[in-house]
Amino acid sequence: MAEQYRRQIALGLDGDPRAALKARVVLRELFVGGKVDLTPGPVGSLWATGALQPATLLRPAVGNGGKRERDLAHSCRASA
Repeated sequence: MAEQYRRQIALGLDGDPRAALKARVVLRELFVGGKVDLTPGPVGSLWATGALQPATLLRPAVGNGGKRERDLAHSCRASA
């Protein structure tokens, strides 16, 4: 799970817009209350601090490759 989250965040940072949206969700869940404090550091650096919820890493990964949407569309067609 942690590896999937790491990849999602890395893709988002590399400019993939879909991955960036998913990475935001991951980070909101990972930090308590979705809160991260940004503090200026030396030589123009920026430090982020916040309380982590490690249990988040045990949950299923964000997104499912569209499986839920396909299942929903299939069940709607089947019931019509």
